[in-house]
Amino acid sequence: MSLSRFLLDISPLRESRAFRYAYAARAATVLVTGMLLVSASTQLFKLTGSSVYVGFLNVAMAAPMAFALILGGVLSDRMDRRKLMVWSRSVYVISVLIFVLNALLPDPLVWPIYVAAAIGGAAGGISVPAMMAATPALVGRDKLAAAAALSGLAMQVGGIVGPALAGVLIAGPGLLACYLIVLAGVLITPFLLHALPPLPPQAHPNKAAQHVFKSMADGFSFVRTHPLLRTLLLIDLTALILATPMALLPEWGNNVLSMGDQATGYLYAAPAVGATLAALSSGWTRHTARPGLVIVAAVLIWGLSVAALSWQASLLGSLLCLAIMGAADTVSKILRMALVQHHTPDHLLGRVSSLWMTQYSLGQALGNVQMGYMSRLFSPATAFLVGGLACTSVAAAFGLMNQGLRQLRGKKA
Repeated sequence: MSLSRFLLDISPLRESRAFRYAYAARAATVLVTGMLLVSASTQLFKLTGSSVYVGFLNVAMAAPMAFALILGGVLSDRMDRRKLMVWSRSVYVISVLIFVLNALLPDPLVWPIYVAAAIGGAAGGISVPAMMAATPALVGRDKLAAAAALSGLAMQVGGIVGPALAGVLIAGPGLLACYLIVLAGVLITPFLLHALPPLPPQAHPNKAAQHVFKSMADGFSFVRTHPLLRTLLLIDLTALILATPMALLPEWGNNVLSMGDQATGYLYAAPAVGATLAALSSGWTRHTARPGLVIVAAVLIWGLSVAALSWQASLLGSLLCLAIMGAADTVSKILRMALVQHHTPDHLLGRVSSLWMTQYSLGQALGNVQMGYMSRLFSPATAFLVGGLACTSVAAAFGLMNQGLRQLRGKKA
């Protein structure tokens, strides 16, 4: 068997100039978003001393993002997707400016952090469905798995460099320096997206323009009545709610490991390290004959790695568990994203992509909040153990009970 079958397929970058611009914009966004998440989470934990407040940072982003994702999905199926991305990423600048101005205060406040997170969540919610819906037009449907793997790689490399850099900057020059670098990054992305060609959606051949709420309902109905898409959404949502550990990382790094802000930055970067290795070796996902079983196995490993985190007393052990979690999540994400885009017609891609990202955003937010409360009631270790084992149990149940997912066939090697 050729080694090349296991290596990352970079043909979308070679063959599509437009995808290269979109990819650069995505990479820049992910880099500064990782820095922003660590900076805001660390600042909130220092101001409040509570992981619950850190968990609600995700809620502040996810609540407006959920509405914006649905609206963005409808708009992505009605207007030029390039324009939508450019304008939404421009609005994101306002969010980062609020973070910067608050950090400049002699005594920074808590509420502007939540306001800035809400504005950023709304802006991101508009742009994400447009980017996902535009991908088939940029690379072709036969390259969707490769494009998903490349996008995953950009997310994970940014997820390594961004949090680690944030930890170093916070421990050195401070929060303000970190926020200023984030601001520079968000100013670049609208210009990269403006270089894309026009990306109008393909109209449904037999349907006139609908009212916005009817249009939303059609997207939801398509997912609800499509057994595969419904199952993929549910397994991801339940895993996110049960086993998203990110809100506890400042507490884990500072109070449990007693290693400070730089260690917290490394903890946030660790999932991306594992995810990057998984993305770099993701060539096999193009040929796997049983993608459904692979997704179930990946979610099982995700849950077990979070549970194992509860037994770690060292930074190295914690980093290893988080890296395994990130690798498993990336394998699942690559296959799920390719399946969703492959089984959705173009005129519904924006709305289905928005529903997909809505469940991801809300699932992460709810998972962080429940982990925060579990940590407050018991301990961070207990929260990791209970959440991880619950995620594993749910994945096993999906694998045993859902015949369609179990028997789903893909490309054979």
